[in-house]
Amino acid sequence: MCKVSVIVPVYNVENDVQRCIDSILSQRCQDFELILVNDGATDNSGEICSKAAQNDKRIRYFEKKNGGLASARNFGMERAVGEYICFVDSDDLIEDNTLSFCLEKAQETDADVVLCGYYMENGKSLSPITAIPGVYNGDEIFEALTELKAKNLIDPAWNKFYKHSFLKQNGMLFPQGEIYEDTDFNLRLLRHKPKIAVFSECFYHYVLHMGSITRRHNPEKLATIKKRALLLKDVSEGMDEYCDFYYIKSVFSSVMDMFLSCDKKDIKKVIAAEVKDEHFRNAANNAAFEGRNAKMIIKAAKSLNVSKIYRFCHLSYILKFKMQKLFLKVRL
Repeated sequence: MCKVSVIVPVYNVENDVQRCIDSILSQRCQDFELILVNDGATDNSGEICSKAAQNDKRIRYFEKKNGGLASARNFGMERAVGEYICFVDSDDLIEDNTLSFCLEKAQETDADVVLCGYYMENGKSLSPITAIPGVYNGDEIFEALTELKAKNLIDPAWNKFYKHSFLKQNGMLFPQGEIYEDTDFNLRLLRHKPKIAVFSECFYHYVLHMGSITRRHNPEKLATIKKRALLLKDVSEGMDEYCDFYYIKSVFSSVMDMFLSCDKKDIKKVIAAEVKDEHFRNAANNAAFEGRNAKMIIKAAKSLNVSKIYRFCHLSYILKFKMQKLFLKVRL
């Protein structure tokens, strides 16, 4: 038994995993186990992890057949013995006071979940993503959920510290074989009315890679992202207008990805199907959220005009992907 189980799924990250491991082993809090789950890596990741485990008794190293991120996390959770669980992706890293801070706050507030900010790390640039601090019991979290969702703070598993007994009691596992498994996990968690302690401090470094920007269109994304948007509306209370905005924003995001690998005809076909869909039409009609960008998205969606939506998504794609790719090339 230990205080914290840190679970790290590993798959073909030979250039990054040592830095990740080092950041965890250098924690000020020493009462933890590091569970490295080799999810069928085909590069030298496994050798790096195995060697690290031989040199440090806090590391437990496992190998399994490739099954994806959710499968590897579930594998680690089933073997974890810590009072608390946290997740770190193998190409990211954490500050040396991460575990000590989160453990102190979890014990101080008796929270089921401790949620913190994080850094977007892009080369030498660090951009902090923070939230307004607060402690929320059960349904009280909906007072802050719009902000947490808009800043991508509620979705990830890696900026949170979970009480192990709470996860086990409620049978919480990541959905296997699906994308956006973090979002599904954390939104379903809300159904069990956890006590959530939110802090503005940033500890986790979410590292952006060129691969994160030059992603390809995933045909599963549109259906899954709509499913997650509907789940948000299902589990939340008092934020229907934001949920409707999030739905159309999610559709637009998926359409933007299509510009990476699909032709104009196919993209317009998908948009045409969406504007005929009852969920999209209702969401476009009822959506509301503050901010210039949000208002532009809502205006484009409300038009229900295929060409107008196509032009809006194409411009957004250029700004989000092509310009970021150029920016990264200049900085690296």
